[in-house]
Amino acid sequence: MVELLDAMAVEQIDTNFFRGKLQHRTALVRTFGGEVAARALAAGSSGMHAGFSVHSIHGYFVRPTTPEIPIDYLVDTVKLGRSFAVRRIRALQHGRETFLMVASFHVGGHGVRHADPCPSAPEPEDLVPIGMGDTGNEWDGWDIRRVPDGAICAARQQVWLRYTGELPDCPVTHSCALTYASDMTLLGAAVAAHPGIAIQTAALDYSIWFMRPFRVDDWLLYDEISPSAAGGRAFTQGRIFSRNGDLVAMVAQERMLRLAEPAFLSDAADLLDREAS
Repeated sequence: MVELLDAMAVEQIDTNFFRGKLQHRTALVRTFGGEVAARALAAGSSGMHAGFSVHSIHGYFVRPTTPEIPIDYLVDTVKLGRSFAVRRIRALQHGRETFLMVASFHVGGHGVRHADPCPSAPEPEDLVPIGMGDTGNEWDGWDIRRVPDGAICAARQQVWLRYTGELPDCPVTHSCALTYASDMTLLGAAVAAHPGIAIQTAALDYSIWFMRPFRVDDWLLYDEISPSAAGGRAFTQGRIFSRNGDLVAMVAQERMLRLAEPAFLSDAADLLDREAS
């Protein structure tokens, strides 16, 4: 649990100025996008008035960040009304903007109710956890179980996921944790239709809508689909359901998705050789 909380933690330096802790151990060359977004939401949620909870975030990845240097977060309150509040969060490294987020907060009220039903999927206990070879060492604390490809269509995948530690009973913690987790597997829906093809990828933009209460340390079904890939970009969507079938969040992301160039493949091969030695 400590590693995940550290990966989402920010320190308040001034009224609207926060700084992320140095990233925990990582083999990634660039800071994981879900971590950058989770910390932006943590900074944006700090000091929010009682009764407000995040209902949507919209972000743009502007520049890559490196794990060895802390990321600063500047927060501006754009609107503070009776029912809705909006904050803008800017992530900076070396004084340059790397990630931009707008987060909207809401005081819940009465209204009509409906939701998509939870899609059919095997129970997580009937599936095998993804091994270390699939996820690397970045997500040791997560239990991720992919539904076999034969059970779903191309350009779509389903995974069960949960954090194996017990997280605090704090909605902000679980919203940040879901923001972190939602970026771990979504790319798989885009590449599922193109097996064996070497690609270069990077996140471009990112949105999440939080709809119902949830816990990230309990099983969540992530139903992911990629409706389109063209022009070097791939669009992906995800619906996240709780174990009891409630639709708790929806995710949309667009990524750069290009055929890997020879220089990229050569660099990747060199990296694998160095790691093997």
